[in-house]
Amino acid sequence: MKRSLLAATLLLAACGGSADHAPPPRPPNVLLITIDTLRADRLNAESMPNVMAFAAKATRFTNARAVVPLTEPSHTTILTGALPARTGVHVNGVVPASPEKTIAGVLHDSGYRTGAFVGAYVLDRRFGLSIGFDTYDDRVTRDPSGSPRLEAERRGDHVVDAALAWLPQDNGRPFFAWIHLYDPHAPYEPPPEYLGRARGRPYDGEVLFADAQVGRVLDWLTTSGQDRRTIVAITGDHGEGLGDHGEETHGMLAYDSTLRVPLVIRTPNRDPATIEAPVSLVDLAGTLLDLAGIAVPSSMHHTPVLSGSRDVYAETQYPRAAGWHALTALVDQRWKLIVSSETELYDLQNDPGESHNLAGDRTSIASSMRARAAELAKATNAAESKTSQEIRERLRSLGYVASPAAAGDADDAPNPADQIYAWNTFERELSKLTSGDAARALPGLGKLARSSPDAAVFQSTYARALKDTGRVRDALDVYRRAVARWPQDATLYHDLAVAAAAAGRPQEAARAEQAALAIDPSYASAANGLGLVEASNGHADEAARAFERAVRGDPTNAVYWTNLGNARRDAGNSPGAEEAYRTALEHDPRSADAANGMGVLLVQRNRSADAIAWFERALAGDDMFADAHLNLGIAYQESGQREKAAEQYRRVLALAPPGSKPWSAATSLLANVSR
Repeated sequence: MKRSLLAATLLLAACGGSADHAPPPRPPNVLLITIDTLRADRLNAESMPNVMAFAAKATRFTNARAVVPLTEPSHTTILTGALPARTGVHVNGVVPASPEKTIAGVLHDSGYRTGAFVGAYVLDRRFGLSIGFDTYDDRVTRDPSGSPRLEAERRGDHVVDAALAWLPQDNGRPFFAWIHLYDPHAPYEPPPEYLGRARGRPYDGEVLFADAQVGRVLDWLTTSGQDRRTIVAITGDHGEGLGDHGEETHGMLAYDSTLRVPLVIRTPNRDPATIEAPVSLVDLAGTLLDLAGIAVPSSMHHTPVLSGSRDVYAETQYPRAAGWHALTALVDQRWKLIVSSETELYDLQNDPGESHNLAGDRTSIASSMRARAAELAKATNAAESKTSQEIRERLRSLGYVASPAAAGDADDAPNPADQIYAWNTFERELSKLTSGDAARALPGLGKLARSSPDAAVFQSTYARALKDTGRVRDALDVYRRAVARWPQDATLYHDLAVAAAAAGRPQEAARAEQAALAIDPSYASAANGLGLVEASNGHADEAARAFERAVRGDPTNAVYWTNLGNARRDAGNSPGAEEAYRTALEHDPRSADAANGMGVLLVQRNRSADAIAWFERALAGDDMFADAHLNLGIAYQESGQREKAAEQYRRVLALAPPGSKPWSAATSLLANVSR
């Protein structure tokens, strides 16, 4: 059986360990903990005391690197053991057409019970990583609008609470558990206690908080006795710039501040060790399978023991969103190459900070490494080309001109290292926009859009700011130019549709959503948007079909399920509506809209007294929900509780805009109940 480089070095490091222990009565448990956005230099006693104490008894890799400095592609690599060229997942938000088998799938097929507990929507099950898990706990609070905010998160203590409820459920089988802690990711908002312990440094406060949650899991392993038969791996998925090389966060550059991560692996009955050789997280899945005595499938990337290869590949295609050149990187025992429209070569032994580019002086080394990096980055594009042709035909049928997609990077595309300060500005303005302060974000976003006409993300975000400040027609103009400039970007068509709907142009909105779905048939947001347009036009059956498509694409989205319930109710399908509302409440027990929908169904079934509790539940989730107050008033009135009904109608008049449907209905009903 071939062993990965990581497994090989672990086994070599363990030669001095005990070899005469009796084999465990069953295969070992495997626990994988990934901490998002964790720099390698934070593995120290001050920042991570629990993990450092664990590392003292384990094998510590001081030269481990992520393959991509972004959450979804990095975790896809970690769990599948496959490079992005194989998985097709190069950036966040990608739903892979043919998901690879994960380590969870291999262990599940080998008799393990498997559970995952994730802290961010960017790792939601719809992105393909749930394959092989019996339990995939991705209960991350969603945006109230139902929009897929990739940065939506839940705190690490809640993630660990869920994991600790699952771990002790011993049914005689070994377990594989993956616990993902998102806390160190921006924005840095640690609990006050941890901010104080970090002396006011927010990022370090988040790291301390994540370390404390890891400590809870390690304590459970010890107190339960499972530590004696559990392989444990703790790593980061990528690092964080924190200003190094000008990068404040991550994703745009490929320097070691965002690629190097802590990696610690403990195997029962093995002596601690430190491994300084370069290793890649793409080898981690194969390593864990090797150590558990499970055959590594051929789909997983792993380096044979005797190959002598030490090449570590990394990449980021994220810069293309800003019109800049993608990056590939390669690291060997001494050198690091970064390739964009320029070539950078660093001597890591003498220049670990990557400050002195030696590509011009060491041309033969750079050329050789560049060829090896290009080989690792290769992907087959035949299927993509066929799909692109089909997409262009669909778009033309909807009235959009669609040119072939760009094959890659233009030779003169800027090196993102030269543009990083523009990206930092963009992230700051985007933070204002997402926090609801579009007016403050608009000037800066406008300046970026004008200075970077080839940056799709700058154009679309500027258009969003225009829409959010009430300049909907201006936003439409920007979006229309954007879809003409980037005709195969489904997100741009969806954004155009949202702006068109806000401008009172439902036909254009429907056409744009259909275009988005032509490009990406699984695009749940576009299907939901199409359903909303159909519902506003009174087409309940068509709306229901669109919402059904949305929940197939995003099955844990309570908003989409609620919309489906509303459409089915309007179409006269009461049982189907109830099923949809109850599913919404399973995913979000505090969904005011779904609870309100359940109450409306009961009123329609002449069970107004039973409906009262549902409307009260809706208002417990959102006391400003005028429709729920109105419906509660109706339920009270039909139950003979006229004074309580009048109180609810008055509440509607205080909440709803004068002349709106709820306001008009409450005015009429209050007059009636007061007679």
